[in-house]
This record gives sequence, C-alpha cells and structure tokens, in this order.
Amino acid sequence: MIYEIRVDGRIDPSHLADYATVTAQPQKAATVLTCTIEDASALTGMIAVLADLGMTVRDVHQVSAGSAATESSDGPPEAIL
Repeated sequence: MIYEIRVDGRIDPSHLADYATVTAQPQKAATVLTCTIEDASALTGMIAVLADLGMTVRDVHQVSAGSAATESSDGPPEAIL
C-alpha cells in the first residue's frame, strides 16, 4: 500500500530506507513522504521511527498507486491520522 506522511521540517528519506521504499517532497515548512508500506504493522513502525527521529507527524493518508500528492481521482484520500 502507498501512504503519504506529512511531517514538520525536513528529513532525508535515506534514514527510512530500512523500513520502506520512501521518496520525499520538501514543501515550505514540511516534507511529504511517499512510502510503500506492506501492512498496518509496518505503518505503525514507520510512524514510530519518525517519532524516534524527532519528527512531528502531521498527516497520514493512504493513496492509490496513480494518485497525486494531495488527491486521488476518486476524491480526497482516506485519512489515517
């Protein structure tokens, strides 16, 4: 499953490479991480790793494989947090 996780500040996605396939899109005061995560347990682990790195997680959405950074073609993404 693909998730977008918005965190405050900047993060190098290489810090997360052991946990998921991650790309980062820096924004004004945040970073949007696009992650391929296998299941709910792995998602929980990813959020824990981000917290351990001192990142504040602001938003988590599950997105479809072809969707854009903010909305899928079927409407807004499903909110996880």
